[in-house]
Amino acid sequence: MLMDLSILSFRTQAEAESCLKEIGVDTGGIKIMAPKTQLCLARLNKLPIFAANILKQEALSIGADAAVSRDVLTGKVRHTDCLVIGSQHQIDKLCEKLKIQPYGLKQAAAGLLRACFNYRRNKFILDLGRYQLDLSSHTHIMGILNMTPDSFSGNGLLPAAGGNYARGRQAADILEYAQKLVDEGADIIDIGGESSRPGASAVSLKEELQRVIPAIKKISKKIKVPISVDTRRSEVARQALDSGAVIVNDITALRGDPLMAKIVSKYKAGLVLMHMKGKPLKMQRNPRYHNLMQEIVEYLEKSIELACGAGIDFEKIILDPGIGFGKTLEHNLLIIKSLEQLRILGRPILIGTSRKSFIGKITGQPAGKRLAASISSNCLSVFNGARILRVHDVKESKQALAVIDKIFSAGY
Repeated sequence: MLMDLSILSFRTQAEAESCLKEIGVDTGGIKIMAPKTQLCLARLNKLPIFAANILKQEALSIGADAAVSRDVLTGKVRHTDCLVIGSQHQIDKLCEKLKIQPYGLKQAAAGLLRACFNYRRNKFILDLGRYQLDLSSHTHIMGILNMTPDSFSGNGLLPAAGGNYARGRQAADILEYAQKLVDEGADIIDIGGESSRPGASAVSLKEELQRVIPAIKKISKKIKVPISVDTRRSEVARQALDSGAVIVNDITALRGDPLMAKIVSKYKAGLVLMHMKGKPLKMQRNPRYHNLMQEIVEYLEKSIELACGAGIDFEKIILDPGIGFGKTLEHNLLIIKSLEQLRILGRPILIGTSRKSFIGKITGQPAGKRLAASISSNCLSVFNGARILRVHDVKESKQALAVIDKIFSAGY
């Protein structure tokens, strides 16, 4: 018979500290024991078998473990991947022991410590000049404002027959829509003038500028939330930042325009780096990955290096795994399920699942009827580490996030 017994699982060290404090553990004891409650599973790839054997023995010596290929003992392989299993406390001790070992283990220990530090990070404050976003206060919403006639979601603000801002909606209409997004709870407005839906063709620079710059000028004077410009072109980014935008949302992650990083750095703007395999016109033609999450992490890590190398502040970078951009249905589902793996890069995660085609493939519903399923995917994304959601339906998303955030802030 079970009496006065509970099985606990702490998502964060803070939850463990709360429980230990309630029990009445000494402050010093809480500091020692709380890290022991956090299980860490870390995969190291392509270690020399000599290094893998040493790592395993050192792990066992402190009560942790390390899984390696069965062929390590027989010598049939020269390298192996390795899964390190232990509490955060044990991982820290293991890294101290590995620092004096050969075969690249010193470097592996440094990388493991850095990844674990990034993974545990929970505080993110985006300094966007006149705006400060504390992403630890609540899950933030990026409301979508499409200045396009061909958005996949069907909510583009330009007429279907085509046309730029001057020929399309009046300024009052666009301001009204932007204000509606803010009133419903948007923390950021993301304005784009070129559709990036699968199969979309590029628009001219002139057309994109005509679509977004007048809108940004009007909105930035009236709307008191940060404006993001969704563009892959440095000239559009430059004019948008001159007109009141403070974030550049680049679907190419600085790979599309060699001048983009310089512009973002010059204006000290925020930057969203998104993973995309291929280009919108062809990206959905049988995309393949050897290891999906590892390839996304490596891609975004290189883009972070490009950004920081150009003088962009690391603390201004946001990461987006690129749902639907060169991914199959299965890829999109795995990204949401494994989203927390991106946390090792140490930057806040933005995700956009709203109304996307993978939801339609599951539900059989057209874009305009994917609200409930979009919210479902967004809630799970937040549970797995997303700090910003890019959505079409702000009001409903805000209500769902209010519940999620309250649950997260509840006691252990």
